[in-house]
Amino acid sequence: MTIWRQLTISLSSSRLSDVEFWPAGESRTLPPRAAAWLVTLVFVPILVFPIAAEAGWPEHPVKLIVTFPPGSANDAAARIFADGLSKKWGKPVVVEDRPGAEGTIGVGAFVSSQDDHALLYTVAGSVTVAPLLIDHLTYDVDRDLVPIAATTAIVLTLAVSNDLSIRSIPNLIDVVRSNPGQYAWTSGPSLPRYVFAAFLKRNGLLMNFVSYRDASQPQADLGEGRIKVLVTSLTASSSPVQTGKAHFLAVINPTRAAALPELQTARELGHPELEIDGLAGIFAGTIMSTELRNRIAADVAAICQEPEARRKLEAAGHNVLGGTTDELKAGIAKQRAWLSEVTKIIDVKNAQ
Repeated sequence: MTIWRQLTISLSSSRLSDVEFWPAGESRTLPPRAAAWLVTLVFVPILVFPIAAEAGWPEHPVKLIVTFPPGSANDAAARIFADGLSKKWGKPVVVEDRPGAEGTIGVGAFVSSQDDHALLYTVAGSVTVAPLLIDHLTYDVDRDLVPIAATTAIVLTLAVSNDLSIRSIPNLIDVVRSNPGQYAWTSGPSLPRYVFAAFLKRNGLLMNFVSYRDASQPQADLGEGRIKVLVTSLTASSSPVQTGKAHFLAVINPTRAAALPELQTARELGHPELEIDGLAGIFAGTIMSTELRNRIAADVAAICQEPEARRKLEAAGHNVLGGTTDELKAGIAKQRAWLSEVTKIIDVKNAQ
């Protein structure tokens, strides 16, 4: 019996018959048909194996890096999606909160991990705002972050203290204009702050911005009348409203809140300059294939349609989106266009 010691396929050759075997120092050339069959055996696995490996993803637990602190509205949403994806994939999806510095700490950790079993949950502001605030990011938001799916838009509200008898946005303008520099306001970070600072500037109004380290303190101060206006998420402003010490003037998202369907939007009330969207979504790294990203997007979209998931997300202060890649990309583009106009009015590094 002849022992075959080596197989060599010449890729540069144009003749399949140039596939040769060397048994014990002897060279032979296969017939063309046999050579073609052999090349098929060699190359078909090369084409099939990546698909098979992708079909088996995830092979182990998936990490979902969240750029918000535990207990926040976006952290709560991320955990609802993590739970839904865990059930679909049969592997745990573990939430890892990495808050701080306008989301750049979490995004930086995600980008540097280069892990195909890691996903990023963050808001569009991590892509649109961070480059305006930080001169030398350690990553490129367009190169290193790949949008997978829009998830929710956190509900943002304009609330005022009951100390002031203000029942409408025009009423607010009149009261502040009549008392320049007499009243204080605060907001959630970045976009809510920018939208109200620009609103004040457009209307020639003067209020004093108060900065807080403790995210729970603004609600207490609104209730006690120490600040008169609070522009932030629904969950971060509802406490003084529920106790009758403050009330909402408007939702500042493009659409009404599922949790407060009777509360009109700022646009509906004739003030589109107060409109901004708290869009959130899931992102991948560049090492993840398009096919796998599409599969994840389809799973996220399915969760967005599940009645129980929608109920939990809306109760946590979110409007549920469609779960598509295009929706996330369009939201980022819209936010960038909005910011390009707002930066002509205010300094986003010192908005007040």
